[in-house]
Amino acid sequence: MRFIGLVVSVCVALAVLPAFADAPSLAPSSQRIRGKIDAYDPVARMLNVTTSDRKTMSVTLEPDVRVIYDVKRTLNDIKAGDFIGAATLKAADGKLRAQEVHIFPDSMRGAGEGQIPVGDANPSRFMTNATVAEVASVAANKGTIRIGYRGGSVAADGTCIGRAGSGAGCTGEAEIQVVPGIPIIALMTGDESLLVPGAAVSLNVVSAEGGLKSSRLAVEKDGVKPIL
Repeated sequence: MRFIGLVVSVCVALAVLPAFADAPSLAPSSQRIRGKIDAYDPVARMLNVTTSDRKTMSVTLEPDVRVIYDVKRTLNDIKAGDFIGAATLKAADGKLRAQEVHIFPDSMRGAGEGQIPVGDANPSRFMTNATVAEVASVAANKGTIRIGYRGGSVAADGTCIGRAGSGAGCTGEAEIQVVPGIPIIALMTGDESLLVPGAAVSLNVVSAEGGLKSSRLAVEKDGVKPIL
């Protein structure tokens, strides 16, 4: 089961780089565009996109636009000290079962840190952005990631819930269990040379004077499409 909506809301973050980190909802004047690149004019900084619902849109990229792309990884690629974001289901024993894991670049370290309930019909769904303390018992892409994080407040069960800085402040620890088949993706920092016709793209855009503008986007590279 894909947790793409969670990725968008928690940072992963086109809010910081893409959309897997901070989970504030998009402002009313903001929207997400997904589609394929038709053309990019680096002089005018104009990106033309055909969206997934077959609309044609033109977006001006800000001078400091952040470009990221996804690279497929395995559990063996995750090391102590990495900052990750994991969409998870919490089991009765308190352990987290990963549904998807993203490895953030150093430029996104600390983004959206904490353990955040998803807020849908299943109270066991969480998005956890945290620093890896240890990766243990790895065999055939199966194992356990032990993490530590800062959050907002202490829940009734004693766990540290919310984003760092969103409340009185607390620290938490958790284990994330990973089984074969769970997507593990590294978010990499790219540049405008990746904005080629035909590439899949996902942008956060803001309506501004003169049209749509974007300061962050995720783009396809080497056949790996952005999942944000």
